[in-house]
Amino acid sequence: MNAFLSFLISFVLALTLTPLVRKMASKMDAMCYPSERSVHKKPIPYLGGVAIYISSVAAILLIGPQDKSTQQAIIWGGLIIVIIGIIDDLYSLKPWQKILGQVASAVCVVALGVDVTFIKDPFTGSIRFLGVLAVPLTILWIVCFENVINLSDGLDGLAAGISGITALVTVFASAKAGRPAVSLAAAALAGSVFGFLPYNFHPASIFMGDAGAMYLGLVLGVISVQGLVKSTVALAVLAPILALLVPISDAAFAIVRRRASGKSISSADRDHIHHRLLDLGLDHRQAVITIYVVSGGFGLLGVLSTFLPVSSSTVIAGLAVAGLFVVAHRIGILTIPKSDGTGEGSDAEERESVMPGAGTSKHDDSRGKSGVRADASGMKSSRNQR
Repeated sequence: MNAFLSFLISFVLALTLTPLVRKMASKMDAMCYPSERSVHKKPIPYLGGVAIYISSVAAILLIGPQDKSTQQAIIWGGLIIVIIGIIDDLYSLKPWQKILGQVASAVCVVALGVDVTFIKDPFTGSIRFLGVLAVPLTILWIVCFENVINLSDGLDGLAAGISGITALVTVFASAKAGRPAVSLAAAALAGSVFGFLPYNFHPASIFMGDAGAMYLGLVLGVISVQGLVKSTVALAVLAPILALLVPISDAAFAIVRRRASGKSISSADRDHIHHRLLDLGLDHRQAVITIYVVSGGFGLLGVLSTFLPVSSSTVIAGLAVAGLFVVAHRIGILTIPKSDGTGEGSDAEERESVMPGAGTSKHDDSRGKSGVRADASGMKSSRNQR
């Protein structure tokens, strides 16, 4: 019941606040201006992540969680990454500056008591304490989650929908793992995302920006650590990992593909899963909904795996990964593209910060690369969609 109230509060708040934030962003000229290659034909405001942050944090404070570490990590670690994201949305940070900001948010999370102190061996049932590895592993975990969600923000509503699905999966998986406080936080995040989504689904009237995408990644990282990684339920962490399998594998395929073709892993290409779906003839909404369905299916398998023996859960995870590899191969995601000599891709909205230290480059996909329009203060008023 409390989880439902947490979801409802954040949903209503996001539904109410997003138009206000959109109006504020327009007045601040925090806009993405279309270029000759853009699909959107008018300026679109950024800063949707601010509405997501306020809505989810308000619900957490009003309803829970009772776990103080989780609550404080989401509030303060989230605030740091939202501020970093807003600065990046407005002024375009350099890759190393953005990575430092992500690490700072992860360090704050660890300082407030969230870390992977132990894991359960799913085969023997024994608890393995990580000792000195706990802090660096947790920081890496949080930063990777921030970048995975950031990278998935390639079409209107894509990152928001995937994050909402993953949060809902985590609600049920953490409840099964005996972590109801974490379920409340996950429900708050899900509500804020689904309240924001009507304004972000194609055609979007507001973009969440780096602030929103990285905040979603941070919260998913925190609740997966607190609710599942440290759970004594074998392989409970499979639930959110399977729900995020599409963006995780997309990032992994991009790294392998670019390395094999001799390119930097932060370089652009037009071979992501959503690009391939568009190339197959799906329109914008169909491509996004297809990824929603796949992510939801994988997430459901993840939740079911928490009720099954370890051997069965392992088989489910293995089949899911193998199936995704087969599909990726069939639609050409693993194909090594021939270099066009320009080094420039066409990935419109995504952030290519695919792993810590890899840097971020803004590209242009089906929407096209946005031009940059700076005012007298140097504010970056246009970027690739977000």
